[in-house]
Amino acid sequence: MRGGLHGTKKKETDMKKLLAFIIISTAMVSCYEDYILDNTYTSIYFPYQNDVRTFVVGEQTAIEVGAALGGVMENQVKRYVTFSLNNALITPELLAEMQSSTEPHIQDATVPVTTLLPMPSDYYTLSNPNTMVIKAGTNMGSVVVQLDWTKFLNDSLNTRYATYALPFYIDEADADSILEPKRHAVIAFKFENMLYGNYWHGGQAIIERPSMPDSVFTYKTTIPTAETNIWVLRTVGPNTLSCNGYLNETSGSKNEITLVLNGSTVFVSASSGATFTIEPDGVSDFNQARLLQNRKIFLKYKYTDPGNGFTYHCTDTLTFRNRIRDGVNEWMDEDPTHY
Repeated sequence: MRGGLHGTKKKETDMKKLLAFIIISTAMVSCYEDYILDNTYTSIYFPYQNDVRTFVVGEQTAIEVGAALGGVMENQVKRYVTFSLNNALITPELLAEMQSSTEPHIQDATVPVTTLLPMPSDYYTLSNPNTMVIKAGTNMGSVVVQLDWTKFLNDSLNTRYATYALPFYIDEADADSILEPKRHAVIAFKFENMLYGNYWHGGQAIIERPSMPDSVFTYKTTIPTAETNIWVLRTVGPNTLSCNGYLNETSGSKNEITLVLNGSTVFVSASSGATFTIEPDGVSDFNQARLLQNRKIFLKYKYTDPGNGFTYHCTDTLTFRNRIRDGVNEWMDEDPTHY
Protein backbone atom coordinates (compact mmCIF):
# COMPACT_ATOMS: atom_id res chain seq x y z
CA MET A 1 0.00 0.00 0.00
CA ARG A 2 2.71 2.40 0.99
CA GLY A 3 4.67 1.59 -2.13
CA GLY A 4 1.63 2.18 -4.38
CA LEU A 5 0.82 5.52 -2.77
CA HIS A 6 4.43 6.62 -3.08
CA GLY A 7 4.41 5.71 -6.80
CA THR A 8 1.22 7.70 -7.41
CA LYS A 9 2.67 10.80 -5.70
CA LYS A 10 5.88 10.47 -7.69
CA LYS A 11 3.89 10.39 -10.97
CA GLU A 12 1.99 13.52 -9.90
CA THR A 13 5.25 15.27 -9.07
CA ASP A 14 6.79 14.28 -12.40
CA MET A 15 3.67 15.50 -14.20
CA LYS A 16 3.89 18.89 -12.46
CA LYS A 17 7.56 19.17 -13.40
CA LEU A 18 6.75 18.35 -17.03
CA LEU A 19 3.97 20.94 -17.09
CA ALA A 20 6.23 23.57 -15.57
CA PHE A 21 8.92 22.76 -18.14
CA ILE A 22 6.43 23.12 -21.00
CA ILE A 23 5.20 26.49 -19.67
CA ILE A 24 8.74 27.82 -19.20
CA SER A 25 9.84 26.52 -22.60
CA THR A 26 6.87 28.19 -24.29
CA ALA A 27 7.59 31.46 -22.54
CA MET A 28 11.25 31.26 -23.53
CA VAL A 29 10.37 30.59 -27.17
CA SER A 30 7.94 33.54 -27.09
CA CYS A 31 10.60 35.83 -25.59
CA TYR A 32 13.19 34.64 -28.11
CA GLU A 33 10.78 35.29 -30.98
CA ASP A 34 10.17 38.77 -29.61
CA TYR A 35 13.92 39.27 -29.65
CA ILE A 36 14.66 37.92 -33.14
CA LEU A 37 11.55 39.07 -35.00
CA ASP A 38 10.98 42.57 -36.31
CA ASN A 39 8.52 44.88 -34.64
CA THR A 40 5.30 45.84 -36.39
CA TYR A 41 6.51 49.36 -37.15
CA THR A 42 9.86 50.95 -38.00
CA SER A 43 11.02 54.32 -36.72
CA ILE A 44 13.86 56.78 -37.26
CA TYR A 45 15.38 58.81 -34.44
CA PHE A 46 18.49 60.48 -33.04
CA PRO A 47 20.01 58.45 -30.17
CA TYR A 48 20.96 61.62 -28.23
CA GLN A 49 19.06 64.88 -28.07
CA ASN A 50 22.08 66.91 -26.97
CA ASP A 51 25.78 66.13 -26.94
CA VAL A 52 29.26 67.63 -27.12
CA ARG A 53 31.80 66.36 -29.64
CA THR A 54 35.51 67.11 -29.62
CA PHE A 55 37.90 67.81 -32.48
CA VAL A 56 41.54 67.07 -31.60
CA VAL A 57 44.05 69.45 -33.20
CA GLY A 58 46.44 67.59 -35.47
CA GLU A 59 44.45 64.33 -35.36
CA GLN A 60 41.11 64.87 -37.05
CA THR A 61 39.07 67.42 -38.96
CA ALA A 62 35.78 65.52 -39.30
CA ILE A 63 33.10 64.09 -36.99
CA GLU A 64 30.04 62.02 -37.93
CA VAL A 65 26.53 62.80 -36.70
CA GLY A 66 23.91 60.14 -37.33
CA ALA A 67 20.32 58.94 -37.06
CA ALA A 68 19.26 55.42 -36.12
CA LEU A 69 16.66 52.96 -37.42
CA GLY A 70 14.56 51.01 -34.92
CA GLY A 71 12.03 48.21 -35.34
CA VAL A 72 14.04 45.77 -37.50
CA MET A 73 16.81 43.38 -36.56
CA GLU A 74 18.37 43.62 -40.02
CA ASN A 75 17.71 46.47 -42.39
CA GLN A 76 17.03 45.12 -45.88
CA VAL A 77 16.71 48.34 -47.87
CA LYS A 78 18.42 51.69 -48.33
CA ARG A 79 16.58 54.39 -46.40
CA TYR A 80 16.82 58.16 -46.68
CA VAL A 81 16.56 60.57 -43.76
CA THR A 82 15.92 64.17 -44.75
CA PHE A 83 17.01 66.73 -42.17
CA SER A 84 17.37 70.47 -41.73
CA LEU A 85 19.28 72.67 -39.31
CA ASN A 86 16.70 74.33 -37.08
CA ASN A 87 18.27 77.13 -35.05
CA ALA A 88 15.09 77.45 -32.98
CA LEU A 89 16.26 74.33 -31.12
CA ILE A 90 19.21 76.27 -29.63
CA THR A 91 17.77 77.92 -26.53
CA PRO A 92 18.89 79.17 -23.12
CA GLU A 93 16.87 76.32 -21.62
CA LEU A 94 18.86 73.79 -23.61
CA LEU A 95 22.15 75.33 -22.47
CA ALA A 96 20.97 75.13 -18.85
CA GLU A 97 20.08 71.47 -19.38
CA MET A 98 23.52 70.73 -20.80
CA GLN A 99 25.26 72.62 -18.00
CA SER A 100 23.50 70.41 -15.44
CA SER A 101 24.03 67.19 -17.42
CA THR A 102 25.09 64.06 -15.54
CA GLU A 103 27.58 63.45 -18.38
CA PRO A 104 30.84 65.20 -17.36
CA HIS A 105 31.98 65.75 -20.95
CA ILE A 106 28.79 67.73 -21.64
CA GLN A 107 28.70 69.63 -18.38
CA ASP A 108 32.41 70.55 -18.29
CA ALA A 109 32.35 71.82 -21.88
CA THR A 110 29.27 73.99 -21.43
CA VAL A 111 29.57 75.42 -17.90
CA PRO A 112 31.91 78.24 -19.11
CA VAL A 113 29.51 79.10 -21.97
CA THR A 114 27.23 82.10 -21.47
CA THR A 115 25.24 81.79 -24.70
CA LEU A 116 24.86 78.70 -26.87
CA LEU A 117 25.06 79.78 -30.52
CA PRO A 118 24.56 78.22 -33.96
CA MET A 119 27.89 77.28 -35.53
CA PRO A 120 28.86 79.98 -38.07
CA SER A 121 28.16 78.57 -41.53
CA ASP A 122 31.69 79.27 -42.79
CA TYR A 123 33.28 77.25 -39.94
CA TYR A 124 32.18 73.90 -41.37
CA THR A 125 30.76 71.94 -44.27
CA LEU A 126 28.47 68.90 -44.25
CA SER A 127 29.12 65.88 -46.47
CA ASN A 128 25.44 66.18 -47.46
CA PRO A 129 23.46 69.35 -46.70
CA ASN A 130 20.12 67.65 -46.03
CA THR A 131 20.22 63.84 -46.30
CA MET A 132 21.51 60.94 -44.25
CA VAL A 133 21.52 57.49 -45.87
CA ILE A 134 20.92 54.31 -43.86
CA LYS A 135 22.37 51.64 -46.13
CA ALA A 136 20.96 48.11 -46.39
CA GLY A 137 22.59 45.92 -43.77
CA THR A 138 23.07 48.80 -41.34
CA ASN A 139 20.88 50.58 -38.79
CA MET A 140 22.67 53.94 -38.79
CA GLY A 141 23.05 56.75 -41.29
CA SER A 142 25.18 59.85 -40.87
CA VAL A 143 26.66 63.01 -42.29
CA VAL A 144 30.21 64.18 -41.75
CA VAL A 145 30.89 67.57 -40.18
CA GLN A 146 34.13 68.88 -41.70
CA LEU A 147 35.85 71.84 -40.03
CA ASP A 148 37.53 74.85 -41.50
CA TRP A 149 40.36 74.60 -38.98
CA THR A 150 41.72 78.09 -39.57
CA LYS A 151 38.42 79.81 -38.81
CA PHE A 152 37.50 77.44 -35.98
CA LEU A 153 40.84 77.84 -34.17
CA ASN A 154 41.11 81.59 -34.82
CA ASP A 155 37.98 81.79 -32.64
CA SER A 156 39.62 79.69 -29.91
CA LEU A 157 38.22 81.73 -27.01
CA ASN A 158 34.83 80.35 -28.02
CA THR A 159 35.74 77.03 -29.64
CA ARG A 160 37.86 75.90 -26.68
CA TYR A 161 34.46 75.26 -25.08
CA ALA A 162 31.15 74.13 -26.57
CA THR A 163 29.89 77.58 -27.59
CA TYR A 164 28.74 76.60 -31.07
CA ALA A 165 26.24 73.89 -31.99
CA LEU A 166 24.50 72.35 -34.99
CA PRO A 167 20.75 71.70 -34.45
CA PHE A 168 19.67 68.70 -36.54
CA TYR A 169 15.94 68.11 -37.12
CA ILE A 170 14.45 65.16 -39.03
CA ASP A 171 11.94 66.40 -41.62
CA GLU A 172 11.15 63.12 -43.39
CA ALA A 173 12.37 59.52 -43.24
CA ASP A 174 11.86 56.19 -45.01
CA ALA A 175 10.18 54.48 -42.07
CA ASP A 176 6.72 54.05 -40.61
CA SER A 177 7.33 56.87 -38.17
CA ILE A 178 9.76 59.40 -36.78
CA LEU A 179 10.14 58.99 -33.03
CA GLU A 180 8.87 62.42 -31.99
CA PRO A 181 10.74 62.90 -28.67
CA LYS A 182 13.96 61.98 -30.47
CA ARG A 183 13.34 63.84 -33.70
CA HIS A 184 16.10 66.36 -33.05
CA ALA A 185 19.71 66.49 -31.88
CA VAL A 186 21.71 69.56 -30.90
CA ILE A 187 25.42 68.78 -31.11
CA ALA A 188 27.92 71.30 -29.75
CA PHE A 189 31.57 71.24 -30.77
CA LYS A 190 34.91 72.14 -29.20
CA PHE A 191 38.60 71.34 -29.67
CA GLU A 192 41.42 69.88 -27.58
CA ASN A 193 45.17 70.08 -28.08
CA MET A 194 46.52 66.72 -29.25
CA LEU A 195 48.66 66.30 -26.10
CA TYR A 196 45.89 66.83 -23.55
CA GLY A 197 45.30 64.01 -21.08
CA ASN A 198 46.88 62.18 -18.16
CA TYR A 199 50.56 61.27 -17.97
CA TRP A 200 52.92 59.18 -15.89
CA HIS A 201 55.88 61.28 -14.81
CA GLY A 202 59.47 60.80 -13.78
CA GLY A 203 62.83 62.50 -14.00
CA GLN A 204 65.87 63.83 -12.26
CA ALA A 205 66.92 67.18 -10.80
CA ILE A 206 70.40 68.58 -10.23
CA ILE A 207 70.06 70.85 -7.21
CA GLU A 208 72.37 73.84 -6.85
CA ARG A 209 72.80 74.56 -3.14
CA PRO A 210 74.56 77.79 -2.10
CA SER A 211 77.91 77.09 -0.32
CA MET A 212 77.36 73.33 -0.70
CA PRO A 213 78.07 70.77 -3.41
CA ASP A 214 75.34 70.11 -5.95
CA SER A 215 73.08 67.15 -5.21
CA VAL A 216 71.01 64.87 -7.44
CA PHE A 217 67.38 63.99 -6.78
CA THR A 218 65.82 61.18 -8.86
CA TYR A 219 62.08 60.60 -9.09
CA LYS A 220 61.50 57.54 -11.23
CA THR A 221 58.49 56.88 -13.44
CA THR A 222 56.36 54.32 -11.64
CA ILE A 223 53.63 52.41 -13.52
CA PRO A 224 51.06 52.19 -12.12
CA THR A 225 51.21 55.10 -9.73
CA ALA A 226 48.85 56.81 -7.31
CA GLU A 227 46.21 58.98 -9.00
CA THR A 228 47.43 61.97 -6.99
CA ASN A 229 50.82 61.70 -8.74
CA ILE A 230 49.43 61.77 -12.28
CA TRP A 231 50.30 64.88 -14.29
CA VAL A 232 47.25 66.32 -16.04
CA LEU A 233 47.73 68.33 -19.23
CA ARG A 234 44.81 70.65 -19.98
CA THR A 235 44.14 72.51 -23.22
CA VAL A 236 44.54 76.28 -23.00
CA GLY A 237 44.67 77.06 -26.71
CA PRO A 238 45.29 75.36 -30.07
CA ASN A 239 49.03 75.05 -29.33
CA THR A 240 49.05 75.62 -25.58
CA LEU A 241 48.57 73.39 -22.53
CA SER A 242 48.99 73.74 -18.81
CA CYS A 243 50.04 71.00 -16.42
CA ASN A 244 49.66 70.56 -12.69
CA GLY A 245 53.15 69.45 -11.68
CA TYR A 246 56.81 70.29 -11.20
CA LEU A 247 59.74 68.24 -9.88
CA ASN A 248 57.98 65.31 -8.12
CA GLU A 249 55.06 67.45 -6.94
CA THR A 250 51.50 67.55 -8.26
CA SER A 251 49.03 70.28 -7.44
CA GLY A 252 45.59 68.87 -8.20
CA SER A 253 43.77 71.38 -10.38
CA LYS A 254 46.36 74.14 -9.94
CA ASN A 255 48.37 74.99 -13.08
CA GLU A 256 52.14 75.03 -12.60
CA ILE A 257 53.78 74.83 -16.04
CA THR A 258 52.58 76.17 -19.39
CA LEU A 259 53.65 74.27 -22.51
CA VAL A 260 53.52 75.79 -26.00
CA LEU A 261 53.98 73.42 -28.95
CA ASN A 262 55.72 74.39 -32.18
CA GLY A 263 56.21 71.23 -34.23
CA SER A 264 58.23 68.91 -32.02
CA THR A 265 59.58 71.74 -29.86
CA VAL A 266 57.93 72.54 -26.52
CA PHE A 267 58.41 75.96 -24.93
CA VAL A 268 58.19 75.92 -21.14
CA SER A 269 57.12 78.73 -18.80
CA ALA A 270 55.39 79.29 -15.48
CA SER A 271 51.59 79.27 -15.45
CA SER A 272 49.73 82.17 -13.88
CA GLY A 273 49.73 81.65 -10.10
CA ALA A 274 52.36 78.89 -10.22
CA THR A 275 54.20 77.96 -7.02
CA PHE A 276 57.58 78.88 -8.53
CA THR A 277 58.91 80.83 -11.51
CA ILE A 278 59.51 78.05 -14.02
CA GLU A 279 62.02 78.80 -16.80
CA PRO A 280 63.38 76.80 -19.74
CA ASP A 281 66.69 75.02 -19.06
CA GLY A 282 67.58 73.53 -22.42
CA VAL A 283 65.41 72.20 -25.24
CA SER A 284 62.10 70.51 -24.42
CA ASP A 285 60.35 68.45 -27.07
CA PHE A 286 57.66 65.94 -28.01
CA ASN A 287 58.49 62.65 -29.76
CA GLN A 288 55.69 63.25 -32.33
CA ALA A 289 54.39 59.68 -32.04
CA ARG A 290 51.10 59.17 -33.92
CA LEU A 291 49.97 56.41 -31.56
CA LEU A 292 48.58 57.62 -28.25
CA GLN A 293 50.33 54.85 -26.31
CA ASN A 294 53.75 55.83 -27.70
CA ARG A 295 53.60 59.54 -26.91
CA LYS A 296 56.26 61.06 -24.67
CA ILE A 297 57.12 64.63 -23.76
CA PHE A 298 60.63 65.55 -22.61
CA LEU A 299 60.93 68.67 -20.46
CA LYS A 300 63.96 70.64 -19.32
CA TYR A 301 63.25 73.47 -16.92
CA LYS A 302 64.54 75.16 -13.79
CA TYR A 303 63.28 77.16 -10.86
CA THR A 304 64.63 78.62 -7.62
CA ASP A 305 62.96 78.00 -4.29
CA PRO A 306 63.20 81.34 -2.42
CA GLY A 307 62.69 79.48 0.87
CA ASN A 308 66.05 77.72 0.78
CA GLY A 309 67.76 79.43 -2.15
CA PHE A 310 68.20 76.13 -4.00
CA THR A 311 67.93 76.07 -7.81
CA TYR A 312 66.45 72.91 -9.33
CA HIS A 313 67.50 71.90 -12.86
CA CYS A 314 64.88 69.35 -13.88
CA THR A 315 64.92 66.84 -16.73
CA ASP A 316 61.50 65.16 -16.88
CA THR A 317 59.72 62.60 -19.06
CA LEU A 318 55.94 62.53 -19.40
CA THR A 319 54.55 59.22 -20.68
CA PHE A 320 50.98 59.15 -22.01
CA ARG A 321 48.56 57.15 -19.84
CA ASN A 322 45.03 58.04 -21.06
CA ARG A 323 42.61 60.79 -21.94
CA ILE A 324 38.84 61.18 -21.76
CA ARG A 325 37.23 62.34 -25.02
CA ASP A 326 33.45 62.74 -25.28
CA GLY A 327 32.97 60.47 -22.29
CA VAL A 328 35.20 57.70 -23.70
CA ASN A 329 38.39 56.60 -21.97
CA GLU A 330 41.09 56.53 -24.67
CA TRP A 331 44.29 54.79 -23.62
CA MET A 332 45.38 53.23 -26.89
CA ASP A 333 45.06 54.36 -30.49
CA GLU A 334 42.71 51.99 -32.31
CA ASP A 335 42.78 53.62 -35.74
CA PRO A 336 44.50 51.09 -38.03
CA THR A 337 45.58 53.85 -40.42
CA HIS A 338 47.88 55.16 -37.67
CA TYR A 339 49.90 51.94 -37.47
